[in-house]
Amino acid sequence: MGIVYITLPGPEQRAFANALHKATGGGVDLVIITKPRSQKAGRLRRVLTAVRSGAFLQEIFYGVLLRMSRKTREVLAYLRATSFSATSYDPPTLEVEDVNDAKTEARLKELAPELIVLWTGAILRPNILATAKKVINFHTGILPYYRGSVANQFAVLRRDTKRIGSTIHFVVAGVDRGDIIAQAYGDTTKPPREMFCELNDASLNLYIDIARKILAGEDVHRHAQDQKEGEFFALKDWTNRMRWKLGRQLVRWERTGKF
Repeated sequence: MGIVYITLPGPEQRAFANALHKATGGGVDLVIITKPRSQKAGRLRRVLTAVRSGAFLQEIFYGVLLRMSRKTREVLAYLRATSFSATSYDPPTLEVEDVNDAKTEARLKELAPELIVLWTGAILRPNILATAKKVINFHTGILPYYRGSVANQFAVLRRDTKRIGSTIHFVVAGVDRGDIIAQAYGDTTKPPREMFCELNDASLNLYIDIARKILAGEDVHRHAQDQKEGEFFALKDWTNRMRWKLGRQLVRWERTGKF
């Protein structure tokens, strides 16, 4: 009855798993790695959205600009910057096609985890959530104001300096709706890559500490979200135009030192 960590593949996700395993005295019973969604499927959804909105040619135009500007593509990766990195997992692992399938549910019921720790874009169904006593999530955005997969991207685009950061929260049915445990904020007086690297490192260390406390049976602070506040930013909103706009904004921020 330890921790099950559900995540996407990646060096930073591996390093987090290992750090969590160490901090909890070997408390991670299993790492479930969900295969990422096809990028082609995501592009197709954006194209269909563009066709419906009459912005198809605009999407092509900004797609070409992105392909031509290596620097713009590079700075977009700053939002994921972290010093966490590892080449292998210390805890046992299980790769799955779908975290909500019957095989995964059966394995979770067998383990009966005290805590499920999430770092994934997958939305867990109620029957999967019910296999653990508690479920927590790492959200790269400030809740309740910025929900969804591209929260910080839109916070930066809006120059919302007080709402760029991360949220660690309990998971309930619905997307990004559970009680908030803790939040970390970015310092926009720093260059963008430095800011996001520091923010992400601090957030992941905070996440580890919260998971450790919950596993140890300690109480953690929590407060309910105002469900009437905020907006949801889906991947379909993350168009080539928005990517280009954010990329150029990050380039200017890096060059001038001014957010």
